[in-house]
Amino acid sequence: MIGALSVAFLVQAAGGLTPGPADLYVRVVDVGPGLCTITETPNGHYMIYDAGHWQSSQCLAAAREIVDGDEVDLLVISHSDSDHLGEADELLAAFNVRQVIRTGTVRTTTTWENVHEAVAREVRDGASVMNLQSVPLIPGTTIALGDATVTLIAGWGAWTGSGLTTSERRNVVSVVVRLDYAGASILYTGDTVGRRITDDASACKDAEAFMVANHDAGTVSLKADVIIAPHHGADNASSECFIRAVDPDFVVFSAGHEYQHPRRNAAERYHAQGVPWTRMYRTDLGDDESADGNEEWARGRAAGCTDRRGDDDVEIVIRASGAVEVAYRGSASGC
Repeated sequence: MIGALSVAFLVQAAGGLTPGPADLYVRVVDVGPGLCTITETPNGHYMIYDAGHWQSSQCLAAAREIVDGDEVDLLVISHSDSDHLGEADELLAAFNVRQVIRTGTVRTTTTWENVHEAVAREVRDGASVMNLQSVPLIPGTTIALGDATVTLIAGWGAWTGSGLTTSERRNVVSVVVRLDYAGASILYTGDTVGRRITDDASACKDAEAFMVANHDAGTVSLKADVIIAPHHGADNASSECFIRAVDPDFVVFSAGHEYQHPRRNAAERYHAQGVPWTRMYRTDLGDDESADGNEEWARGRAAGCTDRRGDDDVEIVIRASGAVEVAYRGSASGC
C-alpha cells in the first residue's frame, strides 16, 4: 500500500507555479532538515522567515534569485537553533535588511555567534531590530509589507513554563507570524510547541495553547489558508486545538533526512481536521527513515531514499483574486 501511495503522490507532485504581477509569491526552500522561506509581494517587498540549515546554501541562492535588488524589508529569525538561522549571516551580508525580529536567545554555537555579529553590523548600517530579550512581542502587532500585512502572533525571549526538555525550551519561544494578502493568509510557525509526543491526540499545551486562547478570545486570529507546519512536522507540535484554530487548506512540512520528520501522527492530525492528503507537501519528498512506517510519514516515501537538499522546494501563490495555489517547484523527483 505504501508503494501505491508513493506513486500517486509523486504524479501529483510535478508542476510549479507562475505568479502574475499582482500575485504574492512564497518559496519554502528545501534546505534539508531546516527552514527557509522567501516571500515577495507584488510590488517588490520582501520577507525572509528563517534562514536555512547551518550546512545549507540553498536559502541564500533562492534569495538572490527572488529578490530584485539588494533590499529586504523584514528578516524574522524564529529562534536560535542553527537549522533556522544557518545562512542568516550571509543573507545579512548580501542584502540591506531594514528590520530584524529575533528571540535573542543566547547560544554558544559558531553559527549563532556569526549571526549575532552580522545583526550588529546591520544595525550600524541603519537596520532596526526587535530583540525579544528586551522588547516583548505584543500579539496582534502588524507590520506593512507592501500591500501585504505581517501580523505578530507569538514569540518570547524566554519560556517560563515547565515540563519541557532543553531543546523544547529553545523551540517553544519561536516567533510566529501570519501573512495576509488579498483576503488570504499564510502562517509561519518556526518550531513552536503544543504537546508532548506521549500525549493523547487531544492535548493542547504551551505556546500553541497560548495562541489558541488568544484566537478564541478574539485577540489575534490564527486562521490561515496555508500553514508551514511547526517543527518540521514533529509530534510535539501541531496539536488538535491548534490545527482546528488555523483550519488550513494546505500544509507544508519543511523537513530533511534527519529526525524522521514529518511524523506520521502529525500528518494524520491535519488529515483528521479535513486537510486532504494531496494538499500536504514535504520538502523531503521521497525520504525514507522509517522502514515500518510508524514514525516518519509514509506518504510520498520511496524505499531506500535519502533525500538530498535542493530538489523539493514548495511554492505558494496568493493570486490577486485571493485564490491560493501550492505546488512543488518544477518536477519534484522524490529521489
